[in-house]
This record gives sequence, C-alpha cells and structure tokens, in this order.
Amino acid sequence: MSKEGQFWVFVVIISFALLLSIAAKENDYSFMDIFSSDEKDITNDEESNQTSEVYNSSTDPDPISRDCLDHDGLARHDHAVLKIFINGQQELIPANIGIMTEICNQQGEEMHAVHTHDSSGRLHIESNEPIDIPIGVFFDIWGHHFDETGIFEYRVNSTHELIMTVGDTVIDSYDDYLLVNTSEVIEIRYQPRGD
Repeated sequence: MSKEGQFWVFVVIISFALLLSIAAKENDYSFMDIFSSDEKDITNDEESNQTSEVYNSSTDPDPISRDCLDHDGLARHDHAVLKIFINGQQELIPANIGIMTEICNQQGEEMHAVHTHDSSGRLHIESNEPIDIPIGVFFDIWGHHFDETGIFEYRVNSTHELIMTVGDTVIDSYDDYLLVNTSEVIEIRYQPRGD
C-alpha cells in the first residue's frame, strides 16, 4: 500500500474512533464501554417517551445516603409523604427501602437516614445530627434517578414534563429540596405537557 493510501486509512480510523467517542458520550457511555463485554441495557420506547437503563441513581450520590443508624440518639426524626405519578398512574414506593441494605446491615446501624417501613409512601427522615437532608438522598438510597431531567427512566422532553409540588406550592429545586418536619405531602408527577 502506498504512503498516501496508508495516510487515508489512518485518517478514516481516527475519524471513526472520534465518531464512536462522540456517540458514546451522547448515550452516556464511556469510550471503553463500547469495547467492553459488559452490556448496558438501553432501549428506546417512542410511545412512552422513556429510556430503560440499568444504572444507579447517581454517579455521585450524596454522602448522607451512606450514613447508617438506628433509633437511638437521634437529633432528628421527621416524616414526609411521597407520592409519585407516572403518566397519571401512582407508583408504589416499597416498604423497607433503606433498611438492612448492602451498606447498612450491622446490628444498631441497619437504617439509612431516609427510609420507609411500609408501602404508604411515608418517609422517615432520621439523623444523629441536626442536619438538612434533601429528598435526593432518598432516591440515592433507593437506587433510582430523580432530578430536574426526570424520574426513574422517564426524561423531560418536548412532550413530557416533571412537576414537583408540596401542598399547593410548585417546587423547582427537585432533588435538592430539603425534607422538613411538617408531615408534608410531596408529589412528583411525570406527565404529558399541558395536563
């Protein structure tokens, strides 16, 4: 092969690698994920406007989500009710989220700072220190996505929106919203725009 032919083969290979890298970044992959044997489950569903992914809630979870405690020596023990609606259907918030997990599983330290005991949506917000705890901590513990871009696998786009309310007040801080001691009802709705 001539030197000119080798040059163009090199240019094509580099161009292809750059295109793969750009495509990977656009789809939340690293360049090395493309060549990895580990599969990332991603499918698009045009009708429901969702992307199904196998992923953790966050690449950088709040450190509070890793705190373990029991009911002794609490500086705060508050409650809030969380309701989540996806396209009008209420989602079940399971019992025992944040209790006896891979991280918090020792006698006397079996609960995370935000957890559930039943499937009513009642969140128990507890800490050994009087600290502010954002709702994003609960989603980090639960292992689900939630921020201004969407909830679970559902994303905000041209046809769907995410509305968060506490009582009659619209909240725009999403995962940064601080859970407070008012037995408040927090509603998160992913829905078609204009509903």
